Amino acid sequence: MTAATNTPETLTAAERVAGVRPEWRNTVPAGPTLGLREGELLHAGPPIDTPEDLCPPLRHAVCAALVFEGLAGNLEAADALLAAGKVRLRPAQDLGVATPLAAVVSSSMWLHAVVDAAHPGRVAYAPLNEGPGPALRFGLATPEVVARLRWVHGTLAPALADLPEAIELLPLAAEALAQGDELHARVGIASGLLADRLHPDRLDEASASFLRAHTHLFLNAWMAACLCMLSAARDYGKGDLVIAAGGNGRTFGIQRASAPGEWIAAPASPPLGPTLPDMPPTLERLPTIGDSALIDALGLGAMALDAAPAHAANFDPARVAALAETANAVLLARHPVLGRKVGLDAARVTPTHLPGVCLAALDAQGVRGLVGFGIAAHPAALYGMAGDGDA
Repeated sequence: MTAATNTPETLTAAERVAGVRPEWRNTVPAGPTLGLREGELLHAGPPIDTPEDLCPPLRHAVCAALVFEGLAGNLEAADALLAAGKVRLRPAQDLGVATPLAAVVSSSMWLHAVVDAAHPGRVAYAPLNEGPGPALRFGLATPEVVARLRWVHGTLAPALADLPEAIELLPLAAEALAQGDELHARVGIASGLLADRLHPDRLDEASASFLRAHTHLFLNAWMAACLCMLSAARDYGKGDLVIAAGGNGRTFGIQRASAPGEWIAAPASPPLGPTLPDMPPTLERLPTIGDSALIDALGLGAMALDAAPAHAANFDPARVAALAETANAVLLARHPVLGRKVGLDAARVTPTHLPGVCLAALDAQGVRGLVGFGIAAHPAALYGMAGDGDA
C-alpha cells in the first residue's frame, strides 16, 4: 500500500461525498434547465479546442444531434455546419451533467435530474440511456440513431417527467452491489430494481416494454447520482479529492476539489478487454471516452470488481487483484449505505496504484459502434508521473 498522504481537507471532502443522499426527482428538458443555446452541445471529458480535435465517434454523435435538433437537414449538412464553426462544444461536467461514451447533450434532449435529499440545492443531470442497438453514445451517425433520439426524447422522456415519487438511488445501488453488480459495466440488477420503482404499467406499451427490458436503465441515473455526490466535495473546495473524471476519445481528464472547473488532462488509452464475438479482434479501439468514469472515481466500477465476480472473470486475476489493492490504497471514506470506501485521493495515486475505469470499447473510426469492453487506467501524467496508462 501507499503511505497515507491525504490531508484532513481531502478526508473531509470524501466524508461530505459519503453524506449525500441522491434521489432521482424528475426528468427535465436540457435547454431551459441548463440555459443551452441553439447549436450548443455538451460532450464527455475535458474541453475540445476545435472541431478538428473531435474523434470520429464524437464527431458522428455531434452530427446526429444537429439533425435531431433540426439544425441540419442531413448528416452531411451537419458536418459542414460543424466544420464552419457554427457549433459550440462544452464539457458536460462543467454544467453539472454526466454524459455517457460519445453521447452529446443538445437543447431538445431530456435529462435525469438527481437531487441531494440532504441538500436540495445540489442537483446533477444525465441524459436518458437509449438502450441497445443504434445509439448516439456508440458514436454512430445514421438515420436509425436520429430516429431513436426522437423516440427517447419525444415519447419516453416526457412520460417520465412526473415521477410518482422521488426514487432513492443508494438503496437500489447497495442491493445491486450485494447481488453482483459493480455499478458501471454491470447494472442489470440495479436496472430491474429501478424499472419496478418506475411503475411501468402507468406508461404506454412501448415505453413500458423498453423500461422492463433495458439492462442499462440504471446507468445514466447513477452517473448523475455519482456526479451529485462528488459535487459535495466540489462545493467544499478543499483537498485533493477527484471531483470530475472523463474522456473525450483523445484525452482523459480529472478535476480536484481544490480547483473546481480546472481540468488536468493527458492522452487517453483504450480500454483493454474482451472483444464482442462478431467483431474482428484486431479492430482499433477508441481511447477512453465518457463521463461514466465518475462512477469509478467515486469508488465503484473497476474499483469494486470484487462485488461482481462474473464480470471480474473476464480479466486477468492479477489485474483484478491489483485494482482491489489500488482501491484500498486510494479511496478514503467508508460509505454508510454502500458499505464500501469512496472518494479518490489524488495524492495517494502512484505508478503502481493507478485508478481504473470499467467501460465499453468503441470502434476508433466510428463505423462499427460498440466492439467490446474492458478496463482503462487513468493516465499517470494526471498525477505528475510518467507511465503508459494501460495497466
